[in-house]
Amino acid sequence: MIGKAWKILAMPIVAMAVGMGIVAIPVAAQGTGALTSKIELEKLTPTTDGHAPAKSYIAPDVVVPGDRIRVTLTFTNNGAAPAAGLNLTNPIPEGLVFDETADTAGFSVSVDGGKTFGALAGLTMPVSGADPRAAAAADVTHVRWLWPDAVAPGQSRSVAFFGRVR
Repeated sequence: MIGKAWKILAMPIVAMAVGMGIVAIPVAAQGTGALTSKIELEKLTPTTDGHAPAKSYIAPDVVVPGDRIRVTLTFTNNGAAPAAGLNLTNPIPEGLVFDETADTAGFSVSVDGGKTFGALAGLTMPVSGADPRAAAAADVTHVRWLWPDAVAPGQSRSVAFFGRVR
C-alpha cells in the first residue's frame, strides 16, 4: 500500500498517509517519498530440542483474540535530496492492544488520541473522582517515531511495533 503525498496549506510540511500511518516531512526536506505498511501474524513453531519456539511472520488469513501482530512501516525517500526531520505517527487499530516495539530510538506513545506523546511509563490516565492512574499498554492510542537523522535519496528506513488482537 503506497500513499500519495499532499501539501497541507498554511503548514510547512508534506504529509503522506498509508493505511494507518502518517509521516510528516518538513518543507526543507520535501521530495518524493513512499510509506508502506505490512501487517503480519507472529507464528510460534515448537522445537524438538527443548529451546524456545521458533518465531516466524506470515500474512494473516484469519486472526483471533490473543494473536500477536507485527506492523512494519517503511519510509522510502524517492526524492533527490535527503529527507530529515521525519515524524511517523501511527494510530493503534481499535482491534489491537499495543504490545511493544524494539525500535525505541525517537519512539513515544500517546494515550489521548494523538494529542500528546511521551514514554508510556511517564503517562497517566484520568480517573473520575480520583487521582490519575499510570497509563498501561491497553491505553495506547498512537505510536510515533521522530527521525532527526536524514534518510538519503534512494534509501529506506523501517520500524515495527507489535499488538495483540483484542
